[in-house]
Amino acid sequence: MRWAIQIERTTLDRRHLFDLIDNLGYKPADVPGHEIVLWSATLEVCESAGEVWEEAKRLRELISEVTEIDPEFVLGPVLDLSSGAPKRQFFLEVEPLSIKVDVNAATLTVSPPDDLSDEQLAGWNRRRDEQESQAMLEAQRARLEPAFREPRAAKLLQLLKRDSHTGESLYKIYELAEGHPSCRKEFHEQFGVSEVEFKRFTDAVHNPVVSGELARHAYENKPKTANPMSIAEAESFVVGIARVWLASLRD
Repeated sequence: MRWAIQIERTTLDRRHLFDLIDNLGYKPADVPGHEIVLWSATLEVCESAGEVWEEAKRLRELISEVTEIDPEFVLGPVLDLSSGAPKRQFFLEVEPLSIKVDVNAATLTVSPPDDLSDEQLAGWNRRRDEQESQAMLEAQRARLEPAFREPRAAKLLQLLKRDSHTGESLYKIYELAEGHPSCRKEFHEQFGVSEVEFKRFTDAVHNPVVSGELARHAYENKPKTANPMSIAEAESFVVGIARVWLASLRD
């Protein structure tokens, strides 16, 4: 092992972090005097600390910005482990302005049965906490792993975070999943997109006759279908495609 990266700060506990990035090829490294250190085969083939730093920044961007799993994920120095005692190499960055957004979400509270003993209640709470932790971990992996493996997925996830959409943003989401129009037939067959539904979708996102100012195009034309989707229906349609495509990148 030659290269490793130190994590200076994270809101995730150690087990959760290590489980989260395990499928990305990152493993914990035992380096005396350093609390959280990560190693991967990708880092091992790097020729310089600068290359290692670029890989580390990519991981940080995916965790803190693209998926927003941990907005407070902070990198420490690159560690050169090639000659005994680790040599720390720091890289100066200008920190961007960070904005924290609190998203209110409905939560479902599950209460334990009333007739449990203290010991049974403690066991019930441990199992519930573990189930919640695993559910959160899986939801985070479902975003992080596709973004790590496919740059288009990272761009798509950024678009999905928007509070509202136009025909342009919805079609970009579709295009990122499809990859290229030359792949359209195979893409539709793989993900079960019918020709009729796709035309209803394109009527909604392209045509101002259907969607007014939200449409991608300025010129008006007769819709290609008798019942075009609304923008809300187009959003639901393309988000469904995006989720299935993201999941396919994990297979």
